Amino acid sequence: MVSDHLPPKMVSTFKSEYYFPMLYILTDAWIDCNAKNGKIEYEWKKDGAVVQNSKYVSVDKDTGTLRFNQMRAIVYGTYQCFAKNDFGTSLSKPFKVKESSIGAFPSKEPQEIQCKEFEHCKIPCRDKPECSPDSECKVQWFIGEGTKGKVDLSKRVGVDGNGDLHFLRTKANDWPWVGLNYKCGVWHEQLKMLLVGSQTTLKIITASRVPTLSPNLIYKSGGNAHYRGEGVLKCMFSGYAAPDIEWVSPDNVVIKNSDKYVITDYERTLIIKDAMQNDEGLYTCTGNNTHKINPQGVFLNVTSAPMLDSESKNPQMNDLYVSVGKNATFYCEAISLPGESAPTAPRWMKNGVALQIDGGKYIVSSNQQMLIVTNVQKALDSGAFQCMSENSEGVLLKDALLKVIDPITIIQRPQGSYKIMPGDKISLGVLSTSEPSLSLRYNWTFISLQGEEQVVKDNDIWKISRPTLNNLTIDVSQVSDPSVVLGVSGEYVVDVFHNYDSERIKVTVETEIITTGKLVVTQSFIISIIIVRIGRSS
Repeated sequence: MVSDHLPPKMVSTFKSEYYFPMLYILTDAWIDCNAKNGKIEYEWKKDGAVVQNSKYVSVDKDTGTLRFNQMRAIVYGTYQCFAKNDFGTSLSKPFKVKESSIGAFPSKEPQEIQCKEFEHCKIPCRDKPECSPDSECKVQWFIGEGTKGKVDLSKRVGVDGNGDLHFLRTKANDWPWVGLNYKCGVWHEQLKMLLVGSQTTLKIITASRVPTLSPNLIYKSGGNAHYRGEGVLKCMFSGYAAPDIEWVSPDNVVIKNSDKYVITDYERTLIIKDAMQNDEGLYTCTGNNTHKINPQGVFLNVTSAPMLDSESKNPQMNDLYVSVGKNATFYCEAISLPGESAPTAPRWMKNGVALQIDGGKYIVSSNQQMLIVTNVQKALDSGAFQCMSENSEGVLLKDALLKVIDPITIIQRPQGSYKIMPGDKISLGVLSTSEPSLSLRYNWTFISLQGEEQVVKDNDIWKISRPTLNNLTIDVSQVSDPSVVLGVSGEYVVDVFHNYDSERIKVTVETEIITTGKLVVTQSFIISIIIVRIGRSS
């Protein structure tokens, strides 16, 4: 199918959210929108209104690039890309553009924390500022003046998911000298900004002896993973000696580093990559030193916006090429992952505009997951159709193209039946037309008088025209053996087709040859025998 005779087909994928900082003059802030099929003009909408070029934002209608120049409050909102040509409109799923930001620590006096030597000690990151998006924010710890004295993480020292600093086993030099405070810092990667606060003075109470402490779970966190994204689980154990940590999957397999799993942060963090539904479940972490505690459960929840049901017997939002006058049927069987809220019933659009379901031109099933476009016509119905469904995790928007094509028309066909006898030659010719951009093909099948079916191939009797294969000649002009003629008598079927439509023509080829036991004779021979016998009796 020639691509410039089709509606656009969106090929870009979009995240659910994009973050850009307020008041910044940006040089590398843009979102690309790309679609295929011919010359396309792009349009962007924000909160339902067409985006106009300004000093804050600009749109390239030829390339589809949405560029942010300066971020102001009026720029943030919900965006959607529309790709248009003469044959229809495709659109992206809606997504949000939000402010990338970081707050500030309040100005407060340092606090003192006392901890016992060799035991667990926690220093909270108090009044931690809001930081958005979370993926751009990281907590770091410092000691002393400025930010040169960075606290190094180790098997003994860690930071939990809340940003609190843990000495899993304290040492006397964790309190190096009076007047040096521990400080919590929040680094924003996109803004390249570090904020420091929550100063704490640590005092270590010296122990009289070195204890042996069993592993003790002091922090754990489960996680959510978007479908095909990453899930992060954390477990932190205190103890003396420092415990080793073992991770076990929901199907009770000990986890090692692999393409699927990454164990990091001194075994305290498990990353599950390319999360699928079967990765959801209860993982366990166990701390081991000279003692071992019972496994601790940590749950991974795999979430997703609605998805099309890949196990359905119906094709989901497939592009369709349908002949004039026939019906086009689209399926949008949206499902949620188990345990999540059910998706909304699909809403149907054509070229980005909601369809008026009237039971005439457009018919939907009771659950709205099937749309039938009846009696399709070229000018009226060709275009891009969309279905949209939502759940608590996001939006599903899928489009599918409908190309209405000329039907296969038989201009010339063989007669319905023919008689054949030795010495005959029969031509079964077919002339057909269809959509100009599609090539018609022909398949010939023969069904014998005994009901046996076979594909017709060139031989001494059958001759198929080349290269179009639209004519079959049955040539027994040089045949005198009645059994050969009898063998090519039966039903001939020719299928005229292309990738999206087909027509079938049937032709019966009969003969006056009959069989009597093993004897094969013609009716004319039988008549001559009867005449001879009558002459003798008279």
